[in-house]
Amino acid sequence: MNKAYKIKNGLIKAGRQVQLTDGDWASVPFYAVVEDKWRDNQTNFEYVKTALGNVSADYYTYIGPFDHDIEALSNTAQLIMDGDKFIFKKREKIVCAGQVQFYTGVLRKIWGSGDVLPE
Repeated sequence: MNKAYKIKNGLIKAGRQVQLTDGDWASVPFYAVVEDKWRDNQTNFEYVKTALGNVSADYYTYIGPFDHDIEALSNTAQLIMDGDKFIFKKREKIVCAGQVQFYTGVLRKIWGSGDVLPE
């Protein structure tokens, strides 16, 4: 079995169901690991002003399967998980032996309609 498929099966076991959207397009739901980044660096907070007051911009680490190319998405593409929306701040593919094994990235949670999205 290909390593990329083994990683994908591991994501099904360890991950959560997510979906990608980009404009009118939406992917089929799939499994990825999405974890808080604040645990890595508890001093890396950036506050965003919203209608409800200041909130910290929440950053997350993303690990997704080889068959959902996040590098092909636009800058305004979103990831939806448990009703929450996220945008990608960084995206890259992990390649081994000339084949994409999985994708990784950094996500930022979107806080309501007043949150500034990339153009």
